[in-house]
Amino acid sequence: MTSSHNMVPQLHIHPILWLFALTAVLTGTLAEFLVIFFIVVVHELGHYLAAKWYGWRIRKINLWVFGGVMETEEHSSKPIREEAWIIAAGPLQHLWIYGVLFLCKESSAMPASLVEIGFLYNTTILLFNLLPIWPLDGGKMVFLLLSYIFPFRLAHTLTIVSSIAFSLAAVVSLLLFFPFTLSAVMLTGFILWENRLEWKQRYYIFLRFLLKRYLTPITEKSKIRPVIVNPNTRLLHVFFRFKRGQTHHIYVKPSKRQSDWLEEHTCLDAYFKMKQHQISAGELLSRSK
Repeated sequence: MTSSHNMVPQLHIHPILWLFALTAVLTGTLAEFLVIFFIVVVHELGHYLAAKWYGWRIRKINLWVFGGVMETEEHSSKPIREEAWIIAAGPLQHLWIYGVLFLCKESSAMPASLVEIGFLYNTTILLFNLLPIWPLDGGKMVFLLLSYIFPFRLAHTLTIVSSIAFSLAAVVSLLLFFPFTLSAVMLTGFILWENRLEWKQRYYIFLRFLLKRYLTPITEKSKIRPVIVNPNTRLLHVFFRFKRGQTHHIYVKPSKRQSDWLEEHTCLDAYFKMKQHQISAGELLSRSK
C-alpha cells in the first residue's frame, strides 16, 4: 500500500476527445458530453487508485471518449491476480455511480432528464468497456486469461487478433443494424487504429516484457515450469515459451544427463547483457558447464 503522497494523476486528454467536445458544443449536446466526461474520469480514477494501492508506478492517464488508458512502468511484470483487480477497479466504480443517480432520482436533487442521461451513459460506458476489444478493460481481461493459459507472446498475439476480429464484426453490425452516427464512426476508427498500433509494436512489447523480467526477476513464490527445447533452438525462440507468473527451467534435449538445464535468468543475461542474440540453447548450456 502506498502513502497519499503524489496521489494526483497526470491527465492527458486525447485529441479525439477534444473533437467530441467541439462536436457537442456545435450540436447542443454539451450536458451529455459533461456527463460522459465525468463518468470516464471516475472510471479511470478507479484504475489509478487501485494501482497506487499496489504500489504501481504511473506515468499518466490518457482520456478518450468512453474510456481511457493508464500508462504504467510495470509492463506485465506484476502478478496476474493483482493486475486483474486493477482492471476490475474501473468497472466497479459504475456501481456507486448507479447508487448516486438513484438517490438523486428519489430526492429530485437533479433534473429527471439529466438523471436519465446519467443512467443511460453509465450503462453504455460500463458495457462498452467490458467488450473483448483492446485496449478496453474487457480486452485486457482477455489478455490476462490468455496469459494464464499460454506463453506471453502467443497470448498477446491472440488478444490483438481476436480484438481486431471483434471490432470488424462490430463495425459490420453498426452499418447493418444501427443508424449512422459520426460519433460511432470516430470511435470505431480510433479503436481500430489503436489495435493496428498494438499489432505493429507487438515485437517491441514482447522484448519489453523480457527486459522487465530480466531486470526485475520474479520474487514471489511462483510455479516452476520446465521448458524443453532442442540444442539448436535460439534463445529468442526459447523466450517465446515464457509465461507470466512462472519461473522456467530450460531443459535441452537430447541430453546425456537429466540434470542438464539452464536457469531462465542465465538465458536472459546472455541475450541482454552479453548480446549473444544468435546463440542456441545447446551452445549456452555447454558454455555454462
